[in-house]
Amino acid sequence: MAASTIEGIIPEALLDHLSRLVLSPVLPIAYPDVPFTPPSSGYLKAYYIPNGNERICITPGSPNRYQGILQVTVVFPAGQGAVRPNDVAGQIASHFAEGTQLQTAAGPVRIDKRPSVERPIQDTNRIQIPVSIDWVAYL
Repeated sequence: MAASTIEGIIPEALLDHLSRLVLSPVLPIAYPDVPFTPPSSGYLKAYYIPNGNERICITPGSPNRYQGILQVTVVFPAGQGAVRPNDVAGQIASHFAEGTQLQTAAGPVRIDKRPSVERPIQDTNRIQIPVSIDWVAYL
């Protein structure tokens, strides 16, 4: 089902773009609120984090600025080193390069800066590396 509101169109565009990421080997993706059984190997976890909207003009019907973060966390088993998960994080950052525009029925959703590959989170059985993708839309 295609989204019909701005609040649905934006995450639909971002998550669709994520689904088009080509990795070798392929890593499954855990999407927000979709049943997922984590494999014992690596995978990605997606979080859609809107950060509200702002009225940019006082004219009725003028666009609002919507902004937020798509966070994609790279998850790998512990004990295999940090190179491969960091490389995957870099590939995600490149896939959502600064200036990427995702066309929607409401207008473009733009990635306004290079995504940030964050510090690894290490626990006893896995390493997680968050990639924060800032987006903005004037809709």
